[in-house]
Amino acid sequence: MIKFFRKVRQKLLSENKFSKYLLYAIGEIVLVVIGILIALQINNWNNIEERKGEITEIYLSIIDELESDNQKLELILPEFEWKTNVMRRIITNDLSIENWVTNDSLFDSFNSFPDFQIGQERFQLLKTKVAINETTRELNNKIADFYKKHNTDISIITSEANMSYHRNIEYWEENEPWFGIAIVERDFKQLGEYAIKSSIFKNKITWYRIMLIRLKNSLKIYQNDSQELIGEIRSVIEELKN
Repeated sequence: MIKFFRKVRQKLLSENKFSKYLLYAIGEIVLVVIGILIALQINNWNNIEERKGEITEIYLSIIDELESDNQKLELILPEFEWKTNVMRRIITNDLSIENWVTNDSLFDSFNSFPDFQIGQERFQLLKTKVAINETTRELNNKIADFYKKHNTDISIITSEANMSYHRNIEYWEENEPWFGIAIVERDFKQLGEYAIKSSIFKNKITWYRIMLIRLKNSLKIYQNDSQELIGEIRSVIEELKN
């Protein structure tokens, strides 16, 4: 192709057809410019497709992380429900000494703390990527707002509930003989006698239960919001494919 253009130039020059040569030269420059523009456009398109692939992978990994969190919550939320129900019975004195002696789950209901941390490793990857278009920019902002809101809410409420739990444990370790007996020997008779009579015990259980209910509700909101976000991410992924 280059040899062909060279021969045409030489022929026009040898025939002293300068005006035609000038037009030809301009046309050749235009063709070169068009070729460069096409090459740049192809390169730009390839870059966009590559960026689409990268951000799609991150979106999919965020979905995996959110779904993993939801699977954990499917196990944790029933535990919260069980704990708060048992503690309600403790607070209302709906238990006898025999119940305490024969049912070790009563002790276990307030002697453990079901902790949960939001998975966000994949979200950190998203923060390193620039949005491709307005749709991905809006989604990235929505994802960032989602993690900011729930990290703050769950972290604060978890800290409060955890503090209530540890305060109770520390108090019972230092002041109540039944606690060591219950831990080591799994003998709950003294605990039952104390639980039925002590207003301090019921007050501590009441506040711990309130903290767990608040945390449970916060986790449910996170679960519902995460499922909604998963749907929005899937929708954008489908749009990127087109």
